[in-house]
Amino acid sequence: MLTVIRMSYKEYIPPKNLNLIVDTIWIATNNGKEIESRILPDGYVDIIFDLDKQMHLNPENEIRVSGMMTKFKKVVSRENSETLGVRFKTGQFNSISNISLSQIKNTTINASNLFPKLNNSFLDELFDKKNHLEKVQLINSFLMTEINWSSLDINKLEHSVCKTIRSNYRELDLSKVAKNHCISLRQLERRFKTIVGVTMKEYHSIIRFNKAKDYITKMPNLSLLSVAFDNGYFDHSHLAKEINKMSGLNPSEL
Repeated sequence: MLTVIRMSYKEYIPPKNLNLIVDTIWIATNNGKEIESRILPDGYVDIIFDLDKQMHLNPENEIRVSGMMTKFKKVVSRENSETLGVRFKTGQFNSISNISLSQIKNTTINASNLFPKLNNSFLDELFDKKNHLEKVQLINSFLMTEINWSSLDINKLEHSVCKTIRSNYRELDLSKVAKNHCISLRQLERRFKTIVGVTMKEYHSIIRFNKAKDYITKMPNLSLLSVAFDNGYFDHSHLAKEINKMSGLNPSEL
C-alpha cells in the first residue's frame, strides 16, 4: 500500500567558489517508507543522484539531469533511499554544459550523456561516503572540474531578464523588457529559451505560481481573491486554473 507523506529534506549552501552557479545542494530521505511525492515547477535545473541504502548495486540507481518544469510530476521513492540534487541558479547550467536547455524541458536525461564522469563508478563512490557532508564535498569537487569559467558571466543578458521578470511578476510587458535590454523581442526569446530552458512567458508563470503558493501556504486566512490580485492574476478563477495547471491541485490542497 502506498503511503503518501513528506520526505525529510535538508539543503547545503554551496562554497563561495560555486555559489555563482549553484543555488543549493539538497538531500531528501524517505525515512524507511515508500513515498509518493509531487514535484512542482520551481524555475531551476537540477542534477539528481538516486541512492538506495538497501541495495548498493541496484540497477535502478541513476544520475540524471532534470530540465526546467512547467507542470508537476509525480515520483515514487523506494524504501530506505536517498535522493541528492544540485540545483543550479537560473541560466547558469551552461557554465558546465553547452546543451540547449529547451531540449530537456519537462523531462530528464541520463547525466552521463552530458558528463561522462557521472557514471556508475561515481555513484558507487557517492554511496560509500560516510555522511552527507562527504557526499556534498564529492559533488562539489566534480562541479569544480566541470565549470567553464570563461562562460561564467553573472551580468549576461539572460540573467538580467530573469531578474526583471522576478521583480515585475505582477505585471509584465515582454516587449518593454526587450526594449530595455536593447534587443528585439524575437532575438531575446530565442536566447532566453536556449539558456534558461523555457520561454519568458513560461518562466513568468512559474515565478508567479510560486509567489502565489507562498501566499496561500503562509497566509491561509487570506482570501483567494486577495491572493489573485496581489500576484497579478485577473481573479480567483484565473488563479485556481493556473495553480491546477502547474500543480494538479486546487489552491486549498497546496
